[in-house]
Amino acid sequence: MQFSHLPTSKPAPKRVKTGPVFCVGWRAFVNWPQPNGGTPLPVPMTDAEGKTIGNDLIDGQEVEIVSWRPRAREGVAYQIRRITDRSEWWVAALYLRRLRLSEPRVATPI
Repeated sequence: MQFSHLPTSKPAPKRVKTGPVFCVGWRAFVNWPQPNGGTPLPVPMTDAEGKTIGNDLIDGQEVEIVSWRPRAREGVAYQIRRITDRSEWWVAALYLRRLRLSEPRVATPI
């Protein structure tokens, strides 16, 4: 059976990966390096209504991935559980990393 009256389809373009990918149950680390000598700032988080959520997560804290949800424009959000006290939050993928220590930032020559 031929469908010659249908236009030819093209494959969808590949999306560029913008952040790390984690599986449910994996351990990860908070990725939120602070400037030297500055006041520590909380990891930016908002609720479903866009209101800022207070938190005390710090760079390098170990968390467990509990679940995830796709967010079209913003990328993937992960529900995380802090290992030390079992508190939970939703956080964007860019605020997580696989290694305990962050990669050193390389200074770019001007």
